[in-house]
Amino acid sequence: MNKHLLVLVFTLCFTFYGNAQIGFQENIIIDQSLFIDGGESVHTTDIDGDGDLDVLIASSNDDKITWYENIDGLGYYGNQQIISSSARGAMFTYAADIDGDGDMDVLSASSDNKIAWYENTDGLGSFGSEQIITLTAYGAKTVHAFDIDSDGDMDVLASSSGDGKIGWYENTDGLGSFGNQQVITSSASDVKSVYPVDIDNDGDMDIIAASVLSTSSSRISWYENTNGLGDFVPHLLSRSVIGVESVYAADIDNDGDMDVVSASSSDNKFAWYENIDGLGTFGDQLVISALANDPKSVYAIDIDNDGDMDLLTASDNDKISWYENTDGLGSFSDSNEIGFTNGTVQFIIASDLDGDGDRDVLAASYGNNTLIIFENLNGLGNFSNPESITSSAASAKSVYSTDMDGDGDLDVLSASLDGNISWYENRDGQGNFGSKKIISFSANQAWSAHAADIDGDGDMDVLSIHNGGNFGWFENLDGMGNFGEKHPIRSANQGESVYAADLDNDGDVDVLTADRDGISWHENTDGLGDFGSEQVLLFGSNIRSTSVYASDLNGDGDLDVLQATQSQNKISWYENDGNSYDNFGGEGIISSNATYVQSVFASDLDGDGDMDVLSANQTSNSIVWYENINGFGDFGSGQTITNLAYNAKSVYASDIDADGDMDVLSASSNDGEIAWYENINGLGSFGSQQIIAVIAGASSVFAADIDGDGNMDVLSGGSGVISWYKNMGTQFNEINGTIRIDMDANGCDVSDNVVSNLMVVTESASDSFATFSSSSNGLFQLFPNEGEYTTTITSQLPNYYVSNPTVQISNFTGVGNTDTVDFCIEPIGTINDLNISIYPLNSPTPGFDTNYQLVYKNVGTTQLSGYVTFEFDDTKLSLLAASETIASQTTNTITFDFDDLNPFETRTIDLEFNVLAPPTTEIGDVLSSTATINPISGDETEEDNTFTLSQTVIGSYDPNDIRILEGEQILLEDADKYLHYIIRFQNTGTANAINVRVESDLDPKLDWTTLQLESLSHDGRVEIKDGSDVSFIFNNINLPDSTHDEPNSHGFIAFKIKPKANVVVGDVFNAIADIYFDFNPAIVTNIALTEIMETLSVSKFKSNDIIIYPNPTNQLVNFAGTMQMKSITIIDINGRHLKDYNFHSPKVSYQIDLSSLSNGVYFVRIKTNNGIQTKKLIKK
Repeated sequence: MNKHLLVLVFTLCFTFYGNAQIGFQENIIIDQSLFIDGGESVHTTDIDGDGDLDVLIASSNDDKITWYENIDGLGYYGNQQIISSSARGAMFTYAADIDGDGDMDVLSASSDNKIAWYENTDGLGSFGSEQIITLTAYGAKTVHAFDIDSDGDMDVLASSSGDGKIGWYENTDGLGSFGNQQVITSSASDVKSVYPVDIDNDGDMDIIAASVLSTSSSRISWYENTNGLGDFVPHLLSRSVIGVESVYAADIDNDGDMDVVSASSSDNKFAWYENIDGLGTFGDQLVISALANDPKSVYAIDIDNDGDMDLLTASDNDKISWYENTDGLGSFSDSNEIGFTNGTVQFIIASDLDGDGDRDVLAASYGNNTLIIFENLNGLGNFSNPESITSSAASAKSVYSTDMDGDGDLDVLSASLDGNISWYENRDGQGNFGSKKIISFSANQAWSAHAADIDGDGDMDVLSIHNGGNFGWFENLDGMGNFGEKHPIRSANQGESVYAADLDNDGDVDVLTADRDGISWHENTDGLGDFGSEQVLLFGSNIRSTSVYASDLNGDGDLDVLQATQSQNKISWYENDGNSYDNFGGEGIISSNATYVQSVFASDLDGDGDMDVLSANQTSNSIVWYENINGFGDFGSGQTITNLAYNAKSVYASDIDADGDMDVLSASSNDGEIAWYENINGLGSFGSQQIIAVIAGASSVFAADIDGDGNMDVLSGGSGVISWYKNMGTQFNEINGTIRIDMDANGCDVSDNVVSNLMVVTESASDSFATFSSSSNGLFQLFPNEGEYTTTITSQLPNYYVSNPTVQISNFTGVGNTDTVDFCIEPIGTINDLNISIYPLNSPTPGFDTNYQLVYKNVGTTQLSGYVTFEFDDTKLSLLAASETIASQTTNTITFDFDDLNPFETRTIDLEFNVLAPPTTEIGDVLSSTATINPISGDETEEDNTFTLSQTVIGSYDPNDIRILEGEQILLEDADKYLHYIIRFQNTGTANAINVRVESDLDPKLDWTTLQLESLSHDGRVEIKDGSDVSFIFNNINLPDSTHDEPNSHGFIAFKIKPKANVVVGDVFNAIADIYFDFNPAIVTNIALTEIMETLSVSKFKSNDIIIYPNPTNQLVNFAGTMQMKSITIIDINGRHLKDYNFHSPKVSYQIDLSSLSNGVYFVRIKTNNGIQTKKLIKK
């Protein structure tokens, strides 16, 4: 059996859609799967037993306890793995072997008064369900595990700020069964921090705790485990703190006992307290710093590998610092800045995350929902830029690829609206990317980032521009991707785009910017990143320049400036004369109708050696290119590549298919599509939109060889996600070409008109593929497999045209081959041939409005002018409106003139009538309308110049239906004519439908090669697979719901198709449709049936008299009416006949038991003396 694939796009006129020749494999660099909301505490331990440190985190706003695997032991962390998402207001997490099986289990404390643990069931990080220890720890704050009662298992210590308690829970069996709370203290008012440690050197675990008594008073206490069995006695350690936030214990002075450190916010202090005798007698507060800005967390660890305990701190100004223990005795240096987090750090620790023997820093940041790592680069306390293992990409407005760390492969740079300028390391040169490395947190609403060697030291520095504040650059300090602070260049008003290029030909990199007020550039005066004053190329208050690029547009060897100004719909360029400092000429207009242009790019699209221009235009949803006609910067008018890039945001050019010419890439946000367009002939004739991926809010696209295999891969940014798509190379062969019409009888060339909407089919012994020629350029693309294929224009071509060639044979060995097959359509003689159809856009109901669409075509060989008449029943219909000018009108006929209707052109006329109310028009009345297109005399097929539509007036109706306009019966003698179908749909939901998809199976007795689309209510495309499965696809239709906008909540599909030549009397054509609104279940229409008869029933259009009840039904269903029923057939939604009930004596009522049927939607076909009725039936 041949396999068929037919794909078609239908817009206001016809265009085409082809399956992608190039295969792409999506690889996510960062997305929302890593995201946490409200990080509160962090802990490191070996969760999966592989010998390295994994990370645990508790996050309060999303109620999660999660862990991240250290994939390689070098600090590369995997995706978020959720242990629990029901720890309401999760505050703290800790790990210990609770059940004594040798692996790390997890504990949590959460604001729903709960302390719980989760078993590591396999030692590999697979966790069981929540096991509750208590639900009465009011305002649970912290949780730890250690052997409190010296029985060899892990007990649990918890604190709760709501009731001021610190208590412990005995592990009664060593397997995780816990006893009741044993209160250590109930006076730890607003407890902030708890830590278990052996303070008095007696071999058991004591406790230190910090609590806030009032706005001006806090307390640090320690609780002595007096007998090693869990009987505690309190001791006051210090009252010299105000607003205490955090405490920790370590041997600060190297005397062998545990001292205590603290952070307090109200007095801005970090301090330590000496354990004087090793028995818990503490000295006075020793202030390390009183200049901290609202300290939040403190930790003690050997940062610089000198054998003593340094101090690690976090403050509310987002600052992470460390203080060196200079003498090992507790004398501390001033603050050493590690970095910033752009959000309040709730918790900070240090561990050897990358296995290099030194301590890296890990911070949970509440404000920006990140878990930040600072790598200790040399073991001496010099730290990397922050790296986030939990954040998303927010809305990534800009993506770019270059070698950021000097290792010879391509990394990724991004700018996003959360203020982050970040980069991602290509860890192996194969496209396996590391975590987000943050260059800057403070680029508020960053729109653009670009990399270039700003300071001439051979590595990639970074430029960024954002919404407000200074734009500037960040120096790559070591060539390995560790960046310094921003070097500001100037203030920008809502910056949109930044680019670096040598504009003054002095061998260094200058800077171009686009912002709300225009285009400017700055000279790199010394080649080291010292920039001169602003040089304005274009200025206008709030003109919103959205994109800037540099390229040699006039072929004189220097770089000119290309820019887009959104408010003026303008694309223009500025000539670089290359001779002087202020060296740009006046503005050269390329286009003034680039509607809401968002992005521009320059590339040689037509292979003539000069730079052409590309643009992405938001409002017109278009990607357009402008030919550089003479290489000197004189540009032609815009040539549209696509109108299907909904809210186009970004455009780029690269040789995607490795055929030596420049293809085009686009990103569009409303449909989320990352797409490419093949440069078919290398001359700028572009193929159909080929979708690479769909991502939310797609806003940026770039191409680079990410994995080093020689193919150009694709990089994209959108809402919360950055991905790259591996170019898998050619997955198919390609047959492409152009169809033209030879009206001057001298052969086809570029001066002849292209022909749209002709079906082109290529077939082998086992496969068949088809598409339609494009309305914009007559191009077609087919992507067959290996083997011999025969390509033809189908029988849709009238017999008074011939194609040259008639057939074309293509032989393909393997994949990646291309064969160009152009067809020239040659008319045979002078033939007039018009046709017309009427499509009802809704059903006529007394007292309500009804709509029709007239569709007329010229399928002859001559350009024709004439007129269309529409005759209607004026006793029941009143004309309200027409979409075209009425030339003349009588009581029951309206006439429209048309001029210069070209061969293969289709036009439509929309009509609106009111159906007169009862008693003038009653349910069951038949309305008859006739449309005629003239001239008829001399027409090749006069019979299709007239179309008659008969409709039965009904009451309420299902707005989602399918109809065959010829009715339930046709004569055998008419079986060689078209059957006209209309599928109607309405969004009856409560919100706009973003996407609508209608699926229908063609009856096998219909000839799929004769299918012709007549009209669609909205832009869309059609796919036909295997010659039967039809999908009508309306992406980004944004169909209003009927509650808020009833008139515009409707849509329709009109097409015609012929029966196969071998049909006989008694054959029945079935039609049914499934209508999908977004991700909702299908709405199943009625079944439309047409039977071939020898003679038609006289009651073909009589009203329905059979009723079904109850409907829906649980089991029994009744059929009753005035007409006698001969048979009832039960049909499922796939058109299969499940049960036939044939009556020897006709019946006017009948009952059927449906208990054997599954719940769902069915159809019943009822044959009566007066014809056939089909009704929907629901079994529930």
